[in-house]
Amino acid sequence: MKDTLQEIKDKLTADGSINEEKKRELLGLLDELESEMGAAGKPEMMKNISSSVKRSADELTKEEKDPDLIESAINELRDSVTEFEVSHPKLFEKVNNISAMLASMGI
Repeated sequence: MKDTLQEIKDKLTADGSINEEKKRELLGLLDELESEMGAAGKPEMMKNISSSVKRSADELTKEEKDPDLIESAINELRDSVTEFEVSHPKLFEKVNNISAMLASMGI
């Protein structure tokens, strides 16, 4: 999980097409997500969430962006944490913040 999130952070850091302020904010949200995921436990669920985050980041950093694939990736990310809404509200909040951030970037 940590390796996947670090890979995402590295990819976002290297991407020159993302506004620097938005990039910093997104990287901060990923740090917060990583912290919450560590506290939540359930390694298999956390692996699914980090895979969904990675897919979203992959779509975001593609040179030719496909809005339908990006929307699908973001929806997959939201779905991956739905069961945590009650038991881990901070985790759910972090994923929603990341999704909102991606949406505010026009994605």
